[in-house]
Amino acid sequence: MQLGLYAHTHGLGYREGEHNRTASTPAVTLQPAAVAVDAERAGFHSMWFPDHVCMPIETTSAHVANPSGKRSYQSRHDLLDAAVVMGAVATVTSTLKLGTSVLVSPYRGPLNDARQFATVDVLSNGRLLLGVGEGWMAEEFAALGLDPAEKGRRTVECIEIYKRCWSDDVVSFSGEFYAFSDISMDPKPVQRPRPPIIYGGVSPLGARRAARRCDGFYPLFLDPYAEPTRYRSHQGEIRRILDELGRDPATFTMMGAATLQLTSEADAIGANGQRMICTGTVEQILSDLEAFAAEGYSMIVTKLVCPSGDVAELRETIDRVGRELLPVAATFQPAGGWQPSL
Repeated sequence: MQLGLYAHTHGLGYREGEHNRTASTPAVTLQPAAVAVDAERAGFHSMWFPDHVCMPIETTSAHVANPSGKRSYQSRHDLLDAAVVMGAVATVTSTLKLGTSVLVSPYRGPLNDARQFATVDVLSNGRLLLGVGEGWMAEEFAALGLDPAEKGRRTVECIEIYKRCWSDDVVSFSGEFYAFSDISMDPKPVQRPRPPIIYGGVSPLGARRAARRCDGFYPLFLDPYAEPTRYRSHQGEIRRILDELGRDPATFTMMGAATLQLTSEADAIGANGQRMICTGTVEQILSDLEAFAAEGYSMIVTKLVCPSGDVAELRETIDRVGRELLPVAATFQPAGGWQPSL
């Protein structure tokens, strides 16, 4: 099993009771390039960058990361742009792969996204992993002049456009929302035939879209008591569709995202009953990661919990995870015949 690092470009993660929260952190203090160098040195497989265009002051849209639906962001929130930071990180790292967690495809024109992320792949010499999704915040769609009822259908078209832009010499497309003909999109990404595209979602429909159109499925386990078995039925749907398509599951990746907090034996976390997923001692967290591997997951993208709100704590935790977790986690093999690595 490999571990990815959830990028802190939208702030540092913490927990508020059972809620997954992200603290708005002054952008000048985030040091994302330096943190990426730390992650590469520690042995993380990849760094995954979240995506928002803006942050509505108030929302009623339910966020799947929290059992109550409460969003993890504050009303005024510093947000660094994923593609821009990924370009900067590409220039200071050499092995760390760069993923989006996830690009909300309907928010922007797909030709623009195809160009930006092909650029990231070129600058990184072939290290892009494109996570895509349809989004969840209706108020953000409204601010962008988009109908959230269209988001799924738009996302499907965007995925096809990315593929054509990255593979076809002359690119054309005609769909419900996007149409163009006879354009070039160069340079192509370094990766051939194209960078992997992973569908981020939690619904059976998202799993089916992943199987039909993408190279992997990326659900969330960010709520504190998530079980690694949660999406077992989704995997069944994926297998059914792959079988219909004549595609080997060994060409398809199962990965997930979870918060992670290392504690000592003396820490009170989990002592009064149910322990939060990927929280506790090294041994407890390794047990959780092994359970994920037993469910077929080859990578967990870890959102490191930093209660202090200080980037120094994040950097110290990255080093500790590299020393105490990554070498053992690397010995866990995903069950079920899914693709063993990205």
